[in-house]
Amino acid sequence: MKNFKLIRSAASNAIDNMAQDENIYNQYLVDKVGVFRVYRWQGPSFTYGFSQEPQCQINLAKCRADGIGIAKRITGGGVLFHNDEIAYSFVGHKSEVEQLPGELVGYRNICKFLIRFYELLGLNPKFAIDAKNFSQRSEPSEFCSLANEKYDIVVGEKKIGGNAQKRKKEIIFQHGSIPCSVDWNFVSRYVSFLPNDIAGYVTTLSDELSLVPQKNILEEKLIEAFADTFGISFINYSHCQESKPLQRIFSS
Repeated sequence: MKNFKLIRSAASNAIDNMAQDENIYNQYLVDKVGVFRVYRWQGPSFTYGFSQEPQCQINLAKCRADGIGIAKRITGGGVLFHNDEIAYSFVGHKSEVEQLPGELVGYRNICKFLIRFYELLGLNPKFAIDAKNFSQRSEPSEFCSLANEKYDIVVGEKKIGGNAQKRKKEIIFQHGSIPCSVDWNFVSRYVSFLPNDIAGYVTTLSDELSLVPQKNILEEKLIEAFADTFGISFINYSHCQESKPLQRIFSS
């Protein structure tokens, strides 16, 4: 049995959430103890990949005026909108998440806990590469929800959520989102490159379920899926207190 710390964070702003993800990665470099974290967002927010220039994709002035949080991730990938969702992050040695010896990036093995999570909700998820429309939807995009990587998760041929990684030798850090609902009209106020038919490309739990479980139940099912998939025993359980909003909501 592999031991991981479990952290269940209260809702935080974008900068705090991304700072906490970076902290668990840096701490792992010191103590080599795996961590699985689940968390939420205090309000509508955007994150963007470490190599992106956010002003090219996001209307920063309007976000600032409307109090929309923006933060840089330590991972790559495109812009991602966060609001009504649960999110996760984990860090550990590649062997702890069953990456095969000699395999550079075993996303299929790593992301199978997400397949298990959606199955626990009664859905029929699969990897994007196994979907009939993968070749038509595998073009890169500056907006994460529109780009289907091979081992993104799709339900009914539509992408759900998004995931990104940071790797250092044998260490894997990954975080991702599981959307309960998304108001694309709201999102389009702050990004200019969304197609009018974006709902035909992406889906959410509210689109797929007649009743979306409460977020604490979703978190419990995600924790269960991670532990069962990789044979994890959780230690040093931590339930963080709700953080106070920061005055500074932008990170560059």
